[in-house]
Parts: sequence; C-alpha cells; structure tokens
Amino acid sequence: MKYKSALAAAALLVAASPAAFADKKSEAYVQTNASSVLSVLNDKSLGAEAREKKFGEYMNQFAHMPSIARRVLGVNARGLSDAEFNRYYKIFETYALEVYQVHFDQFRGAGLRVTGSKDDSPQRSTVESVIKSSQTGKDTKIYWDVLLSNDGKSYRVRDVGIELGGSVLWLAQEQQAQFVNYLDRNNGDIDKLITRINVLLADMEARKKDGRGSAYKG
Repeated sequence: MKYKSALAAAALLVAASPAAFADKKSEAYVQTNASSVLSVLNDKSLGAEAREKKFGEYMNQFAHMPSIARRVLGVNARGLSDAEFNRYYKIFETYALEVYQVHFDQFRGAGLRVTGSKDDSPQRSTVESVIKSSQTGKDTKIYWDVLLSNDGKSYRVRDVGIELGGSVLWLAQEQQAQFVNYLDRNNGDIDKLITRINVLLADMEARKKDGRGSAYKG
C-alpha cells in the first residue's frame, strides 16, 4: 500500500512539474515578434538601407542586445570600464544584427510557426518553431531562448538556435566561443577584439557585394 501511495505521489509531482507545461505567453511572444522581424525581410517596398534599419529596430525590441553583448564576452566583461564596453558595444551591435540578418535571410518569404516550448526555469523558456527555408524548401527548426523580466511583465530573447545538419547552432553561444577564444589569445584586450569584429564585418559586406552571397563566415 505504501509503495502504491509513493507511486501515486510521484505521478502527481511529475504532472505538476513546471517543465510539463508549455509557456503559452512566451510562445505567443515569439510568434508575434519573430513574425514581425521576418516581415521586414519580406517587405519589397523597402530598399536595402531602410530594410537594415527597420530590421535593427525590431531586433532591438525583440532581443536585449546589451545583455547579449556582455554575455558573449564571458568573464572578460567583468573588468571592462563603461567607456570600454560602450566602445565595444557600438561595433558589436552592428555585427550581431548583421549575423541575425544573414541567417534569417534564408527564410525570406516564409512564415514562422511556433510548435511548442519547455520551461528551463521559472523565468526562462525555450520556444520551438518551424519555418521553411527558401534555399532548400525544407522545414527548419528555430529555437528561441526567452527570458521573463524580474517583474514578470515582459519577455526578451537571449539567444536564437538554428538546426543545421542535425545539430543546433546557437548564435550567441557561437559568438561567445569565438570572442572568448580570441580574447584569451590576446590578453583580454578589448580593442583588439573590436578590430577583429570590424574585420569580420568587412568580410561579410564584401561577400554580399561581390556575389558570394550573404553566407555567414565566422
């Protein structure tokens, strides 16, 4: 009898587990805002410059770029002065938005559909969505790391994961791996990292202009 009672109690605990419930609010947040971001890329009435500007505005509302900028530096962010961080952030924001646009560009003309979510903590959810690639014609899974604010009133995206070849490429995590490795090899010199980011940006622009496409090259 005690064994059966223990099993029943365990079943109730599993049923009551927060991870068992999809976070409908974070799902709705992603569905609405990701669709708005992608609609900018699909807006044929916008020129390239206007599209990039509007895309940046939407992404800054959707994701908290200053937090992402600090996170990708790892422990190196702790020792930065405000002046150093501001100098770095100015170029990082431009670079990060370009990377997002490059990856989202493959879904131009397609609609995003949220398919579910799981709660990673009381304030964090991973929202899963599907979108058809305009390049391959196949559905691609996109994952959104969503954070609820401390006051419980707003959401922001911390990272975006794109399923490629059976594995998931998390954009902020990929940048963190690159940046931390570079800083480790250069004594944590933030100005050298800024120079490196400028080189990456120039390469991305060159690839677009000379017809090699906008494929991201890390």
